[in-house]
Amino acid sequence: MTTRTLNTRFRPTDTLDVSVEDAVQLALRDGELVLVRSRHGEAVLPVRIDPAVKPGELFATFHTTHVFLNRVTGVERDRVGDTPEYKVTAVKVEKVIRGRNTAVH
Repeated sequence: MTTRTLNTRFRPTDTLDVSVEDAVQLALRDGELVLVRSRHGEAVLPVRIDPAVKPGELFATFHTTHVFLNRVTGVERDRVGDTPEYKVTAVKVEKVIRGRNTAVH
């Protein structure tokens, strides 16, 4: 969690960054809330469409405790850096619609 650093000046809240192509395919819009679910856990955060993100990949920050995106990663650790294996976590993205979720990916 990096809310204790100056990173929040660049991005005041966590976002799920999605490629333009995937956003179009999944009918996602900037700021729309999505549920990110893995076999380990889930978190709700807003979408940020970013042309720098490659299709089929996602990026998210881990700033805030209210999102607590760490729930989505597993207990496995990288052998070199001893950090969670963020880059190999498969997820499903679901739109949050008026108290219901609709699977989109």
